Amino acid sequence: MRKKTLCILLVLVLTMGLTATFSFADAIGNGDASTYSTSAVSIGTKRFSDTKAGASVEVTFTGVADDYVIAIVLQKKTSSGWVTATDVSGSAHYYRGSNKQVVLTYDEWTVKKGVVYRIKCVSTDMYDSGIEYKRTTYSDPF
Repeated sequence: MRKKTLCILLVLVLTMGLTATFSFADAIGNGDASTYSTSAVSIGTKRFSDTKAGASVEVTFTGVADDYVIAIVLQKKTSSGWVTATDVSGSAHYYRGSNKQVVLTYDEWTVKKGVVYRIKCVSTDMYDSGIEYKRTTYSDPF
């Protein structure tokens, strides 16, 4: 009985492992596993006062991106959800470049008192092979 239970458990573990492996390969695109993508996005925010806020963003790619675009968007919380804070000057900043593995940004805004904000970061990294990756990350509200 014990051997039978152990065999069944082993079969289940191996089956689950293979399923996860094949799912990962298909999720990358056309079943081609690639080592390139946005590996990490780190967002730090600070509300200096009721009307002044800043954010630093670090985007790390798993390899040197041939080209990249990083959009840093200030969003505000409304009764219907999160929207771009178009009433704040410079609510969206775009950073474009090439041949980098790590990109650091820093932005400041004059914000409205009593309004809750967050940062939305959309990073897109492109490679000569024609592969493009996009990742969206949000900061905690501030």
